[in-house]
Amino acid sequence: MNVPNFHDGRFDGFWIAADEAVHLFLRTQGGDRFTLILRGVERLNLSEIREGNIIFDLVFRDAEGLTISDMEELYRVAPGSPQAASFLKQARERKFQALEINPSYGALALFLFQTSEIRETDLDP
Repeated sequence: MNVPNFHDGRFDGFWIAADEAVHLFLRTQGGDRFTLILRGVERLNLSEIREGNIIFDLVFRDAEGLTISDMEELYRVAPGSPQAASFLKQARERKFQALEINPSYGALALFLFQTSEIRETDLDP
């Protein structure tokens, strides 16, 4: 998947569709609008959503790139919990991926999902 550079762009919001796909509305620094669609979302964690929501970067990780700390955050288990290791093993077996949205300001997000696609859009959020 060819993902545009969203550094200093905006996270304009999200929508969880009836089929439980998560649609993320993103904008590049130049104002080009995109919808990133995550399908087969198992877990998500969104926090610090504010006006502006300036993106520092988007980090995609495949199943082998998933970490114990991802599982601790997504499943809200204590650091070092044996449950986190079990969740990690299951996520890797099921070939889940992760998307991390790191902010310069505002929304911090982590998603555990199966597939993704990105579409250019002209919709105003």
